[in-house]
Amino acid sequence: MPGGDGGGMFKLRRPAYRVFVIVHVVSSVAWLGLSLCLLVLGVWAVGTGDAAEQYAAGSAMSVLAGVLAVPLGAGALVSGLVLMLGTKWTVAYTWVLVKLVATAVTFALTVFSLRPGLAAMAAGLDPERLQVLDGQVLAAPIVSSSVYLGAVVLSYVKPWGRRGAGRVPARVPVPARSGR
Repeated sequence: MPGGDGGGMFKLRRPAYRVFVIVHVVSSVAWLGLSLCLLVLGVWAVGTGDAAEQYAAGSAMSVLAGVLAVPLGAGALVSGLVLMLGTKWTVAYTWVLVKLVATAVTFALTVFSLRPGLAAMAAGLDPERLQVLDGQVLAAPIVSSSVYLGAVVLSYVKPWGRRGAGRVPARVPVPARSGR
């Protein structure tokens, strides 16, 4: 309901609210899990001394990111937006705004950088010859895992409260009253 109740643009009814919370939690946790898997595979690809293992790890990273990253990220982003618009947890709360920006930026980086980068890396791997992989193979999953873990903490702790709530309202002069 728009207006003075402090809620979102509309009010989600309880069944819809539950569905969107479940979709948001599942897609967000799965996105974190994917990021951690990419990190494990990246460590394996960088650290192995076997070309076939490197090829397998790099190929798995590319396939996992190529198939799962966009649907999971989109599910987290869209369900978060619906919850933001349909509940009291709007961008008036700093933690919601931080989560929204972090999710949107991470999703954009996933679509335009991570997936194409992993696809290019996998295409350059050879099961017969060990490659020197650049640090981006590990940097992206480290950053994304940190962002997603931070989002989990923000969702649970809900720090900072409502933006502008700490301001002291301007003092309004009150006319003097007589004691009679």
